[in-house]
Amino acid sequence: MKERLTRTLVVDDDDFTRFLLVRTLTDFGYGPIHDAGNASDALQLVKAVQTFDIAVLDLDLGRGPHGIDLAHALRKALPSLAIVLLTSYDDPRLIGTSRGLPTGGVSLSKRSVSDEGQLRRTLDLVLTHPCRSENRAPSESPKGVALSDNQIQIMRLVAEGFSNAEIGRRQHLTERAVAKAVSRLVRQLNLNAGPDDNVRVLIAQHYFASIGSGHVRGN
Repeated sequence: MKERLTRTLVVDDDDFTRFLLVRTLTDFGYGPIHDAGNASDALQLVKAVQTFDIAVLDLDLGRGPHGIDLAHALRKALPSLAIVLLTSYDDPRLIGTSRGLPTGGVSLSKRSVSDEGQLRRTLDLVLTHPCRSENRAPSESPKGVALSDNQIQIMRLVAEGFSNAEIGRRQHLTERAVAKAVSRLVRQLNLNAGPDDNVRVLIAQHYFASIGSGHVRGN
């Protein structure tokens, strides 16, 4: 296939996943392709290469800045950069941020990446309109229960093992307010807690299922 001369940056902290992404994009005809395993190395590549057309970023890059932080730093350096964020999280806010992607950036579930047609349509969309505010991954629609930023944060903190008192201090809420928020979460998530169920365990299980992993990101 003839190379598109689409200068591409791939950032993923998992070596094997990064290799597969690079190979897939190479098969699509993208290139030259540069890859990095963390935000710091990616920004160094931008300084060295100076220009990219598109960045394909993993949301969870391990310790340090996550994919949304990196997306904003890259867009600041390259204002017309097209951005695709790959995530196993049902909602990117579950990683611990209320910050969205830069305008025009598209979030795509990693479960969709195995469908090469879906991935290619998404890449073509953001390359054509890198800063269009209504961009959304083709065939993707919002999933799950709509939660506020505060509810997302409380669910994440419960899953990380913080007590209601500790959550209250972090969220500037009373312990009683946190307890009420936890009860509302149970109802809103339809967790069907029985009299013998530990609701915090149910919330944690829902959180882990929503991020597609048993790993909790460190602070």
